[in-house]
Amino acid sequence: MFLSIIRPYRDALSIHGAAKFSAAGFLARLPLALIGLGVLLYISNTTGSYSLAGFLQAVFVIAAALAAIISSRMSDRYGQRIILIILPSLFTLTLFLFVYAVSHELSRVIQTILVVIAGATFPSFGSLVRTRWAYVTDQKEPLLHSAFAWESVLDEAIFTIGPIVAVALAFNISFASPILVGAVITLVGSLLLARLGESAPPPSDRNENAERGSAIRSPGMIATVFVALGIGTLFGTMDVAVVAFMQVSGTPQLAGLPLALFALCSMIGGFIYGSRHFQAPLPRQLTYTVLITTVIVLPLPFIGSAPVLIGAIAVSGFAVAPTLIVTFSLAQRLTPPKLLTEGLTWTNSGLAAGFAFGASLSGFLVDRVGTQFAFGLAAVGSAISLTSVLITRGNWNRAIALRGTEPTHVAPITLNQDPIPGPAPGAFMDNGDSK
Repeated sequence: MFLSIIRPYRDALSIHGAAKFSAAGFLARLPLALIGLGVLLYISNTTGSYSLAGFLQAVFVIAAALAAIISSRMSDRYGQRIILIILPSLFTLTLFLFVYAVSHELSRVIQTILVVIAGATFPSFGSLVRTRWAYVTDQKEPLLHSAFAWESVLDEAIFTIGPIVAVALAFNISFASPILVGAVITLVGSLLLARLGESAPPPSDRNENAERGSAIRSPGMIATVFVALGIGTLFGTMDVAVVAFMQVSGTPQLAGLPLALFALCSMIGGFIYGSRHFQAPLPRQLTYTVLITTVIVLPLPFIGSAPVLIGAIAVSGFAVAPTLIVTFSLAQRLTPPKLLTEGLTWTNSGLAAGFAFGASLSGFLVDRVGTQFAFGLAAVGSAISLTSVLITRGNWNRAIALRGTEPTHVAPITLNQDPIPGPAPGAFMDNGDSK
């Protein structure tokens, strides 16, 4: 049983160079959990305001979401290397300046400007790595499904490890240390990924890219972004509401535990889900996973005990990674090959925008009316995703069928050569396409 679960991941990681770029991408985006929670802990414990903490966290995420769309288009056009060297260097420098500004009580305008710059210079590492997977697998099923699932598992591992490390650093070293440590790790991981140029897809032709327009204009993509927006709202709400709840319950040092369990259970769910290949088309799979997520998070606003909350949040995590796996797979299936990084980044930006909305509004709700209303926002986020799925799944099926009729110009991939040959990223074929 266990061997059957890990075999698809082993097959994907056995592709020449795949394990290296996946590991480098994991390291580069590991600080996502450190910095996001680090800003929340740093500001809330320095100023006592969850509203300000949630606001700055939201500003960071929104800036990252908007700028990532531009940087991803540059990556598709000019290649990944230039993005992976310049932006993370500026990102690391800006975060050090932000910590200096807060510690020396500079104006909140300066703090906000630095947070905006930091967010704008944080590349969408998840999209960059997934684009590499599409390139090296030659869009072959089931390898691509397993590869995307593997990256979603790593995403959840990041948010399993990150909260525990962030809280440990904050309460044992300094409240600024999660931000500073995360900034350095991002730079190191990004430079390592930049060195692995053989696994990056070649830059697309400038004229061809311009003719195709923007990935968001592809049929069905806007609804996919709204699904990601709802799930992101759930994430952002969890961060703020859980930290505030544990603070009120008298155990602030345990704030990282429920967030880590949430991510751990999501990782387990994604690991098992990604090892299986289902006959249902992607829109139907997404309907099931979002519906389960919505049902599970509904009780959270009515919980008043810390142990019960920890258990409920852990259970709610199981459906999250499968939802993300299908969402990214659907976005990849809907996006033209030459705009793949941008298409995945739009989805990632939907997650980020939802996270920002959830973090900022839940911080306001915590300060004004309490944590129960903040957890209610998590249920609202899930409802946004579910509504988008139910309204759009028919259009997705038609868009996938239309995309499947386009010529792909796929050449066989040779796995033992360096650099790895193969076409630019193409469409993801789910089993429902043949029906």
